[in-house]
Amino acid sequence: MKIFFSILFILASLQIQSQSFFLVVNGTSNKEQKTIDSIGYQKKHDKVSSILNEIKTLDSLLYKLGHITHYITEQKKTNDSTFNYTYFLGNPISNNKIITTQTNQSSKEILSITKDTITISFSETEIWIKSQLQILEKKGYSQANIQLTNQKIHNSSLYTNLDIYLGPSRKTDEIIILGYEKFPKNIHHQLNKSVKNKTFNQELVKKINNNLNNLSFITQVKYPEILFTKDKTSIFAYVNKSKPNKFDGFIGFSNTDKNKLIFNGYLDLQLTNILNYGEKFKLYWKNNGEQQTQFDFETEIPYLFKTPLGIKTELNIFKQDSTFQNTKINTDIGYHFSFSQKIFLGYQKTTSIDIQNNNTQNLKNFTNQFYTTSYEYLKNNFYHYLLPEKTSLLLKLGYGSRKDNQNKNNQFFTQLEINHLFEINLKNQILLKNHSFYLSSKDYLTNELYRFGGINSIRGFRENSLQANLTTGIFTEYRYNLASNLIIHSILDYAYMEDKTISKTNKLLGIGLGFEILSENGLFHFIYSNGSANNENIKLSNSLIQISFKTNF
Repeated sequence: MKIFFSILFILASLQIQSQSFFLVVNGTSNKEQKTIDSIGYQKKHDKVSSILNEIKTLDSLLYKLGHITHYITEQKKTNDSTFNYTYFLGNPISNNKIITTQTNQSSKEILSITKDTITISFSETEIWIKSQLQILEKKGYSQANIQLTNQKIHNSSLYTNLDIYLGPSRKTDEIIILGYEKFPKNIHHQLNKSVKNKTFNQELVKKINNNLNNLSFITQVKYPEILFTKDKTSIFAYVNKSKPNKFDGFIGFSNTDKNKLIFNGYLDLQLTNILNYGEKFKLYWKNNGEQQTQFDFETEIPYLFKTPLGIKTELNIFKQDSTFQNTKINTDIGYHFSFSQKIFLGYQKTTSIDIQNNNTQNLKNFTNQFYTTSYEYLKNNFYHYLLPEKTSLLLKLGYGSRKDNQNKNNQFFTQLEINHLFEINLKNQILLKNHSFYLSSKDYLTNELYRFGGINSIRGFRENSLQANLTTGIFTEYRYNLASNLIIHSILDYAYMEDKTISKTNKLLGIGLGFEILSENGLFHFIYSNGSANNENIKLSNSLIQISFKTNF
């Protein structure tokens, strides 16, 4: 008997829990019923409160359709689960005639209102008010208010008066950085300078947000906030210092045939803002034994003495086995248009030594010098840790001369690097890169040619194994997010090159696969690739595996 009552209680409880309620809405005429049915409403509900919310939604929709005098004539509960509402809709309002004769003249001038009466469709009234508020907001009246008062109905038109409260016109006074006590003063000064006395609006706040997101050494905790006081407008930015510094590398030892100890390996070190000045230091060293040695050191300091000026210096040393060694020094003075755009004027000098002193036709001691100009653009992906750069562009032009033991030649070079990440959706992206270089000269030397190939250019070829006076390439990846910290990607690279020292052109193809794993300690990147030239068949024996692990600190 106890079991029977227990089962009966459970069944009764399930019946109560699964009970549904129904809403029926009627009009007072066939025409009104058609209007209600055309709007549509949810008829089945789990709770009585849901029915009340549906009635509120229906009231709002009827008002927007112009039935501003509608009301409920009857509401009743026909049974335990059905609620019946009857509406009187009345004639709909078709248009809204907004009278501006009593509107403040200064407000009308700001909004470029010249007519005494503005006629709009009633359904567009809310949109029209929002558009006028947006205009006022862009012009600094962020606290403006618009009301339509003294409403009167005549025939199918609503007559209203336009009342506008402008409030004070706001100018931005300062940006206050919170959360990072040693935020670079030179950059903070430029942030304040970029907004000081500028008309305050949401576009300006968005610009500040984007500028802060473009700084790799910080992360924003939340969107900037605004504080209005009687005579001041302050924008508060909440940031934390991030870990932009990167390290990757290994060092090994080996013996030559003559039992001489040599170092091999590589080192890739990138330091950002370690002095709290927004500066950058880059150090790259690679030695693959007795074939190639490469050493690059680069520094960049932005906003010198709290001005838009910056300075960048580079030292590059490249040694090709026992054939030649190039030493290049580059100094640039830059001007920052914004936190994403800058231009440089510079001087570049390269000294090349023929190590064996053969002085052949294509290999000689030489010195060249160029006066250069370059433009750089960078937009960061602040939310994409695996690929933090959304778009980058480098365009560099140089005009100068090369002097060797016999003669002097005028020369010109241009270099273009474009990277862009197309985000199809959260899981799928396409990365496109174009790297191009051209050197114009009366004649060419092997030791002055542009060197490329490897993980940072066309993959499937060894690092700096290719040389050309002209090259252009398209490098692509289809990237798929398996998880928030794991991406797999394809590799499809194509390049054209021309080497006039040996009167040769090549069409290069690189294909492969790779994956990236992001951990708390850094980014692990694995690439398997293969390359071919001039439509030759891909050979598995030419496959390359490249592994890197960049530690963030």
